[in-house]
Amino acid sequence: MYIEYKDYKIQEIKNGPLQNNTYIVIKDGSAVVIDPASRVINDEILRQNLHVEAVLLTHGHFDHIKGVAPFLAGGVGVYIHEADNPKCNGNVIGNRLVQFRIEPFNATDFVEDNDVLELLGLEFKVIHTPGHSVGSVCYVLGDVIFSGDTIFDQSYGRYDFEDGSLSQLKNSIINKVFELEGEYKILSGHGNSTTMSRERKGNMILWS
Repeated sequence: MYIEYKDYKIQEIKNGPLQNNTYIVIKDGSAVVIDPASRVINDEILRQNLHVEAVLLTHGHFDHIKGVAPFLAGGVGVYIHEADNPKCNGNVIGNRLVQFRIEPFNATDFVEDNDVLELLGLEFKVIHTPGHSVGSVCYVLGDVIFSGDTIFDQSYGRYDFEDGSLSQLKNSIINKVFELEGEYKILSGHGNSTTMSRERKGNMILWS
């Protein structure tokens, strides 16, 4: 699936049994990859002969980082909130890295709330949205929000992990994401896309 904009397009790829969504922002032969969930993503990059400027991780859970290794090996910068980096290097839930044959790694760059990353000649704004994990973030590009596992269509991410919190998740969604002005398309880490107006009215977090 592609979403076409004037100067760039966004490709969505579903990965594996958990149906993780990876997004590739493409402009003029270069790309930013968001949550490479399998090595299929690097294959797709090679097929299209794209130059990858950066990999952006919404959080460090195993099912969102399985495809990072080829990009790191190629010298691509990998961005994550520092609080979730231990999930990638094995200091937290390291047994899952072994179980799913993920080689531990450290991100090359850390993001914080309200950072603006200039990539592809575009601006990616960072919103720190703890709750699903302590280091979860959303990336905002124009009128699109890459929400990871913070927001799903009419639902929200799990909070029963070691550093999850329902109260933090609710605050992140209602008081940070929903407070953004205007309409947005929300591209989640799993499932279908949705819109800000739909979620402001009917997301289950409002009654949780």
